[in-house]
Amino acid sequence: MSLLKSIVDSYMHKVSGLKEHRERCLRTERWGGSVVLMVVDATFTSIGLNYFTAVVPKVEEFNRDFVETGKIRNLKELTKVDINNLREVWRNRRSWIIAKDISSYLSTISEDDRSALRTWARNTKLENWGEDPIGGIK
Repeated sequence: MSLLKSIVDSYMHKVSGLKEHRERCLRTERWGGSVVLMVVDATFTSIGLNYFTAVVPKVEEFNRDFVETGKIRNLKELTKVDINNLREVWRNRRSWIIAKDISSYLSTISEDDRSALRTWARNTKLENWGEDPIGGIK
């Protein structure tokens, strides 16, 4: 394990700001603490497009059109929005199905989105990832 740690540490020292970014993620502070935006970010990222030129601008557009306007205030509300309305921002239907499935599951854990995400993350295991309710989403 110490060899792996030394390799990771050597890379961590080369990338300024990475540790701070990691810590913000662990405190659920990405996207201003909006779990809705974190889920949307993850689902957009999952199809392999460039993060900074494709994903970030579209998450920002989604934020402007749906979150800042109050149309979607939490994960439970994301599960109820018609996919065709969401596709005005991001055309990929599969991404929205995944976002809605993740939101639906996390909404069963807690009414508070951040608590739900943190509880799921704390309890999920890398082993048997496909059996995890989120890991098993196609």
